[in-house]
Amino acid sequence: MAKAETLYIGVDLGTFRSVMVSSAGHEEELLTVIGTPKDAIARNFLRRDVLFGEEALKNRLALNLFRPLQHGVIKDSQEDKKFIAHFIHHMIELANPEEYDNVVAVIGAPAEASFVDKTAIFDAAAGSVNACMIISEPFAVAYALDMIEHTLVIDIGAGTTDICRVYGTIPEPEDQLHMAYAGDYIDDQLIQEIQKKYHGAQITKDMARRWKEEHSFTQSSMPKKPVLVDFSVEGKAMRLDITDCIAVACETIIDPIVSNVKSLISTANPEYHDQFRQNMILGGGGSGIKGLGAMIEAKLSDLGNVKVHTVDDPIKLGALGGLRLSMEVPQELWKNLTLSSR
Repeated sequence: MAKAETLYIGVDLGTFRSVMVSSAGHEEELLTVIGTPKDAIARNFLRRDVLFGEEALKNRLALNLFRPLQHGVIKDSQEDKKFIAHFIHHMIELANPEEYDNVVAVIGAPAEASFVDKTAIFDAAAGSVNACMIISEPFAVAYALDMIEHTLVIDIGAGTTDICRVYGTIPEPEDQLHMAYAGDYIDDQLIQEIQKKYHGAQITKDMARRWKEEHSFTQSSMPKKPVLVDFSVEGKAMRLDITDCIAVACETIIDPIVSNVKSLISTANPEYHDQFRQNMILGGGGSGIKGLGAMIEAKLSDLGNVKVHTVDDPIKLGALGGLRLSMEVPQELWKNLTLSSR
């Protein structure tokens, strides 16, 4: 049977969750987690050398777990490069690339990784694709929305928040700022707030993350009913109210975001300041915090008339932007291109 001609793939390589979409209709979502067996017993039990995503978390007691993009960058070690290579190869293989003569992938990565770690990402994709372009996740989001003309993107992930000026071309490093005030930081703050309110509270990061994902809001968007959750206090099972703790924790990222937005606008060409103020995109998983866009707008009001657009589908949007870019930009015109034989 003859192979189909070209498969186009868009990948959003996130610090916590990664997404792959393709021109053939593939849609895969995977936690950016890799697990390797702790010992020979675990390897024999699991019958695999590497596990990914939810399956790795499910078997975490028998595994050494790694989040290769936890802080938005790939560590400069052979081990970490090997892990990200395993992960990217696995994501691309989910699209069945062997069924096609030509496979083209655009991979969106955290802003810092998209510049610093291109070689590691290119190397990881080699063997699975014929051509690969690496772009920053904020640019992929803007491209998916067809908003690449003088737009400011605020992309709140798990490990990092990336803020990026987009003006019709692939952004340069000076167009982007990245910081650790993001989802993981909120989780840590939520644990601190709960333990401050309930002395002896015993909470893990996974518990805090789940509560945040189910109930995230600012103080201006508090729910009508209190958020009651189950956890132990000095070993005793309790069901307690953490509503105020969630609001306080979620708001801890606002001031750093506002400060960096102001910095990027003030250092842009002044002829376009008004357009950047009017065209702000709030994306990434953190954009789901209720009331966040309105609070950022309010905090930026001293700049003039500001408009923050919160995206509707933050999980898949970056991957969809990569897919659209792979299909619309001729391969011979790609600036950041690597070719590899498969």
